[in-house]
Amino acid sequence: MRTRNRRALGPADHGRVMSLEQCLRLRETPGYVYELIDGALVVSPSPKPRHDYWVEFVRAALQDYVTKHPQRAYKLSERCDVVVPDRPGETRPQPDLAAYRDYPDPPPEDWKDVAPIVVVEVISARREKKDTIRNRHLYWSAKAIREYWIIDPSSDALAPTLIALKRQRDAPDWVEQVVPFGKSFKSTALPRFTLNLKRRKRK
Repeated sequence: MRTRNRRALGPADHGRVMSLEQCLRLRETPGYVYELIDGALVVSPSPKPRHDYWVEFVRAALQDYVTKHPQRAYKLSERCDVVVPDRPGETRPQPDLAAYRDYPDPPPEDWKDVAPIVVVEVISARREKKDTIRNRHLYWSAKAIREYWIIDPSSDALAPTLIALKRQRDAPDWVEQVVPFGKSFKSTALPRFTLNLKRRKRK
């Protein structure tokens, strides 16, 4: 018996209203990132190599930290779903990188059952508002997230600025710290973790 091929999602579906179940039943055309925001599909071009360079840079720094703190069961994930509650429709932005603490083993069935404490986005050309405006608001609504790090390469792709947003008690919004390239950022969500985008591991 011939199996009917699933219809493929693509750029033409940007803005299409659909449920999570409908989205999961469809194939994704490669070369794009697909997110459900307020019950509508958001389709973005896949990141370019320099974008991935900084994602991997931060991931390597975090992985070193995770390895040194096995007792807290930290986990890193790329392209996971962050489930944002109390929205008009299903809302699941996908950060470039997320760090979880006390991650369960075995892992849960769905991303709605876990929440990161740190999310990381690297700004891509033509997508700045997604990371600096849309996601700033959405990640604030996901109360488990303690810090949101934005890597901004707009002034220099090889020497980006770090915009660190921290959740502080009784603050009505993120507390923002702009960290120039070459300066160190000290996290409070991850005790004793420091990030400096200029530092590279020696081979």
